[in-house]
Amino acid sequence: MSPLFFKEITRNPWTFGLFLLPFLLALGFLGRGEGVGLVGLYSGLLLLLPPLVLALGVPLLASREEWAFLLGLSLGAFRGFGQGVLGIFLGLGLPLMPGLLLGAGFLGLSGKAALWLLLSGLGLLAFWVGLAALLSALTLEEKRALGLGFGLFGLLNILYGPLVVALSVRLKDYPLEGLLTLALLLNPQEIHRVGLLASLKAPVLTGPLGYLVAERLGEVGPWLGFLYLALSGLVLALLGALVFARRDR
Repeated sequence: MSPLFFKEITRNPWTFGLFLLPFLLALGFLGRGEGVGLVGLYSGLLLLLPPLVLALGVPLLASREEWAFLLGLSLGAFRGFGQGVLGIFLGLGLPLMPGLLLGAGFLGLSGKAALWLLLSGLGLLAFWVGLAALLSALTLEEKRALGLGFGLFGLLNILYGPLVVALSVRLKDYPLEGLLTLALLLNPQEIHRVGLLASLKAPVLTGPLGYLVAERLGEVGPWLGFLYLALSGLVLALLGALVFARRDR
């Protein structure tokens, strides 16, 4: 099943946009230093990569008609859906990884910074492919899954910062600190971003979210942030496969 979905995702001409995306983002950070370039590219990917992943992956994963045919083959639902998710992840990663290398080379990043850019892109891709898989399995309707996906994108990648900061201000006089900690943990993308910033030894760049993370969760390194991001994507994908398998019953 993985080769089938890999072929389908790579045949879409929009998938090639993942190769050009990092280079186009890198144009805005040329000559601004390695740290700014690394975190700037990751922050740009936070805004532009998820919509592409959702638009390219959900139509394949949420198609009732396609799955009705595929599951007629001698393949279990859990395994089939999981292999489909893996095929999409590999198909999207194929143009993204060289694109990130191109962006890193254009900015003149060191080997260590280039490695972190690759890992960050890989973790971000895994998270959103996993989320797309879960939403597709829950709905099995392309429009509904896309609507939910773009809604979560807006919440996690656009409104998240202002909402968490506002929440911390409103709760400062109330014993509801656990709620704030939960809000911080709900977005592994930001945990990884804070870890990247902390590794640059420039805490002034972390902003209010970085301060809240350090205050509530302690020091978060880049490896911890990356593992949390990547494992979150894996868990979401496995949960999606489990939901899909139970629905198939």
